[in-house]
Amino acid sequence: MADKYMHLAGFPDPLESHVAAGDPHVNVDGNPPTMNAETPAAIAKPEERRGGQRHRAVMRAARLSSCVHKVEGMGVVRNISEGGMLVHSHLSFETGERVAISLLDGDRIEGEVVWRNGTAFGIRFCSWISVERVLAKSLVTDTAMRPRRPRLTINYPILVRSGSYLADARICDISQRGAKIQFNKYLLIDCRVQISKGDLRPATGSVKWQVGDLVGLEFHRTLSLDELSMWTSLQLNTL
Repeated sequence: MADKYMHLAGFPDPLESHVAAGDPHVNVDGNPPTMNAETPAAIAKPEERRGGQRHRAVMRAARLSSCVHKVEGMGVVRNISEGGMLVHSHLSFETGERVAISLLDGDRIEGEVVWRNGTAFGIRFCSWISVERVLAKSLVTDTAMRPRRPRLTINYPILVRSGSYLADARICDISQRGAKIQFNKYLLIDCRVQISKGDLRPATGSVKWQVGDLVGLEFHRTLSLDELSMWTSLQLNTL
């Protein structure tokens, strides 16, 4: 049976140094987490790690948060090892930035961005993890135990359209299934509302509740993880 651990074809080692000639988007820091008595010698340095630390190709949604800007968004984990992971996200993390990654089971792993190239980020964990334990916990087969889709806190101005009425509002949080907005007009329960921001694809939904100026919307179409990531990435651009 083929080894289930592998380097993901076409994607870099999350911790490896990768410098494309003349590429201004790549910044490199290939050093592993601080060594201690329990750190395997085989993965102490990037050039020594190939035979010891193995990387598993995965496709897992994760909540990402910056410990610097206090914002969060969604990403997709594509490759994970005991010392780091490769993540794709529209969030504008910088090299050297401290981040936290939470798989949808709620496990939180802290690390540092050690390189970036477009929407791809290499993250080095602050401490070693057990890949088997982390991935096993995120595979919940019992529907009753599955976690709710993540709701991400954001705060920036948007446009709200209801029929021919168009007005300014603020979005407070968002998930793949809905959003909470701050809006100073009364909206009928179950009325159709569209929210939009810049070049993003508008999201259409129905009003499910309103308390004061806070309105809960349920989307008619579930947002993809990529769309959700793009909505949340705008938070950094408004800081």
